[in-house]
Amino acid sequence: MTEGFKILLVCTGNICRSPMAEQMLRQKLGNQNRIFTDSAGVFALVGKDMPDEAAASLLRRKYNLSKHSAKQLTADLADQADLILTAEQQHRSDVVRTSPRANRYTFTLKEFANLNRYLEDPLREEPFDKPKDLRDKVRITASTRGYAPVIKDLDLADPYFKPWQAYDETADSLENLLDEVVKWVANV
Repeated sequence: MTEGFKILLVCTGNICRSPMAEQMLRQKLGNQNRIFTDSAGVFALVGKDMPDEAAASLLRRKYNLSKHSAKQLTADLADQADLILTAEQQHRSDVVRTSPRANRYTFTLKEFANLNRYLEDPLREEPFDKPKDLRDKVRITASTRGYAPVIKDLDLADPYFKPWQAYDETADSLENLLDEVVKWVANV
């Protein structure tokens, strides 16, 4: 993995869920400097920062904030990513419409966590190859679609224009989902 591995997080406006996830994941991954995180929105509020409630929610969880400026999802951004994680099923559809080839490596965060738990389940009967690297692991993870138990709600609640508690609930959900991403990265 010489040029690095790129994870793109996507939501609607790129001001709440995806930048929160981007900053949390970047810090959770820590010293794994060959993994790059970025975020974008399918209807981005281009140039806007995170709402104060989103920033405060991250600060309460001891995350260091870096400057954020919302940007629009483009085909180039999608094509340059190795893994795209979206907040909602509709975002996944929007990504794939923007870049059809991204279908192979785009998941909702909840779907990705579910597939990862399935891959790591020692009682699973279906054998999967040991991945050579993270790009190969994306392929293997995608191949578990249809095998892993189905989860009904694949959308992460949008806290925008809601009280600060909604941002905390989103951050709590992201903590658990991103821990699955970190485990997924570590198990290669």
